[in-house]
Amino acid sequence: MVAILGKLDEFRGESKFTTWAYKFALYEAAATIRKLAWQGRELPLEAEDWPQVPNPGPAPHGEVEMNDLLAAIRQEIEASLTPRQREVLVALALNEVPIDVLADRLGSTRGALYKTLHDARQKLRAALASRELTIDETEEEDR
Repeated sequence: MVAILGKLDEFRGESKFTTWAYKFALYEAAATIRKLAWQGRELPLEAEDWPQVPNPGPAPHGEVEMNDLLAAIRQEIEASLTPRQREVLVALALNEVPIDVLADRLGSTRGALYKTLHDARQKLRAALASRELTIDETEEEDR
């Protein structure tokens, strides 16, 4: 109730108050649960902590192309991104750290992290395009 009362000035009246309050409470509860799940856990931010893609050995043509693309992505993450972009991309996109948790740990905001992630992904796509490699947007969204 205190959180709802604190955000009362944001209620625009576009829906019933109870609907707005219910939705707000659900979002607050979900954010709190995500934060609690990561409480006390170390955040893997360094390159050594990146998820490892197993080497399948001799593979069909499609898997070889995928392994080449993954190797190029790893190289471009190291070469093209700033340390901050690398840190945010690794935590959010590769290690699936919730953005609220990362914002708290880094002393940042969700908006700043979204912007950093957006810039990192844009820079990464441009670097891959210069190598004539692309990531299919529909495949990326499915992951």
